[in-house]
Amino acid sequence: MIFIKAYCRIKERSATVNGRIVFESKTTKKCMKDVLSEIFESLKTDYRKFYKMDALSKLGFLASEFVLQGFNRDEPKQDMAVALFNRSSSLEADVNYQKTIQDRENFFPSPSDFVYTLPNIVMGEIAIRNKIYGETAFYVLPQFNSDAICNTVSDLLLQAQMKHVLAGWVEVDPFFETYDCLMALCGETETDIPLTGSNLNRLYNN
Repeated sequence: MIFIKAYCRIKERSATVNGRIVFESKTTKKCMKDVLSEIFESLKTDYRKFYKMDALSKLGFLASEFVLQGFNRDEPKQDMAVALFNRSSSLEADVNYQKTIQDRENFFPSPSDFVYTLPNIVMGEIAIRNKIYGETAFYVLPQFNSDAICNTVSDLLLQAQMKHVLAGWVEVDPFFETYDCLMALCGETETDIPLTGSNLNRLYNN
């Protein structure tokens, strides 16, 4: 049986880890990127590359920082996989890059934006930070789908013979300035939370 070893929920200017609030913004007026920067600063982590990331990578990176706190980041992890899902792909970075190429009279393609015009870049940021060398996959779905997440985690653990899978929903909507993340570390070590569709839905809806 597969279990959820740790999980993080980031939404609406707050972050919780294993059901415990670890960050809550004091104001509702700050924009998405300001809140993500606040969460990062609350971690007291010296990782300056964070400020160069797009919002999707920042969101996934932050959730992974919370979930993987018990791991040695410098130790190679050949038996850990990453499987992430969302609805909008890399839309936030796509919109920013489009602004740099749409006007022929003011044409200034931005390599720093173009780098992030693939949704799987967030996995690369997480894998580099934590030396994760196992399988990686990013799926774009119409909406949060707990069964799809469970099935993918199961395949990675049983078929690809991974020991741990970092999995979850990492969604950023640049038009509404919304961000929505549920990330879980899954494995076969027994905990209080079995990995089931109903349990994932419960964690997502809390």
